Amino acid sequence: MQSIVFDHVTKYFGTNKAVNDAHFTIEAGEFFTLLGPSGCGKTTLLRTIAGFYRQEEGSIFFGGKKMDDVPTHQRNIGMVFQNYAIFPHMTVFENVAYGLKARSVAKQDIEKRVMEALEMVELSHLKDRVPSDMSGGQQQRIALARAVVIRPGLLLMDEPLSNLDAKLRVKMRSDIRRLQKELNITTIYVTHDQEEALAVSDRIAVMSEGRVQQIASPEDIYAYPANRFVANFIGTSNFLTGSCGAYRKDTGEAEIRLSGAAFKLPLAKAYEGGVLFAIRPERIRLQTEPSGEGLIPGVVETVTFLGEKVSYLVRLDDGSLLDVQEHAVQPHHLRQEKQRVFVNLQPGKTTMFDESGKEVLYRAAF
Repeated sequence: MQSIVFDHVTKYFGTNKAVNDAHFTIEAGEFFTLLGPSGCGKTTLLRTIAGFYRQEEGSIFFGGKKMDDVPTHQRNIGMVFQNYAIFPHMTVFENVAYGLKARSVAKQDIEKRVMEALEMVELSHLKDRVPSDMSGGQQQRIALARAVVIRPGLLLMDEPLSNLDAKLRVKMRSDIRRLQKELNITTIYVTHDQEEALAVSDRIAVMSEGRVQQIASPEDIYAYPANRFVANFIGTSNFLTGSCGAYRKDTGEAEIRLSGAAFKLPLAKAYEGGVLFAIRPERIRLQTEPSGEGLIPGVVETVTFLGEKVSYLVRLDDGSLLDVQEHAVQPHHLRQEKQRVFVNLQPGKTTMFDESGKEVLYRAAF
């Protein structure tokens, strides 16, 4: 178990910065996820950690040791990849034992450690099978056992569940999280799947165009996005533009106008001009009567029943569309299409950015 430090790491491909000034620390024993869309730099950063790539700028440290010139095979890392990379002609036992044999571990120790690893991934009863006779989920468990049997100081996982069906992915991510906590291995996990990242991570680094946009716990990433990109990529957000009036130094507040509603919010800094709101669908409240302040009239365009919740698409009178979610406590009392409603955006439970969407002006305190 060891900490990982990125000291202003930049990796180029030609003139393109695939990783742009990565500067952060992963704590020992942490399950840390690199999350972002294809081409954002997450896999490049992972491969740089592994030593497959050499960064052009900055340094990487494992537990205080500078790793820039240390070859991959000397970095004491376990790796699990999207394509499993297991040997089809070897049995399950032989696949898991391969890394130990390469390290010249004693035969009796190999037997003991391989069986321990297979028990962890619930495959000990299949040790004599060959991978070609096994399911994708079982093959991924072989790859996981092979990675942890060598007792690495660091476990790297690159989209390990992307080839599995949805139900199996949910089961496997729980198993991976459980195993990581049991072994207390520092783990860096790459995925483009936001739900997967939220489910398994201690912290998440959201990446875009080679740069880390925000690092925080899953809860904070969702509730307190650092910019428009994060708010849009993590979960679902409604984006509405408004205006911010004169800032009052005595109260720290400014009057905000948004889709015909007016209200006051405390700002993080003096600001006047256009603003952008990121509003989660479950934060919005719908009413059938115009009772209260700051309500915005609209019409329900579509109703989608999703079991425990209902998703409504509401068009405001100014033409804006809102995704609104409510718990389906009484399914027979659903709102109807073309129904007139009054929308309470609950601005105090939103995030407000400047016009560019890059700087937070107001963040709800939950």
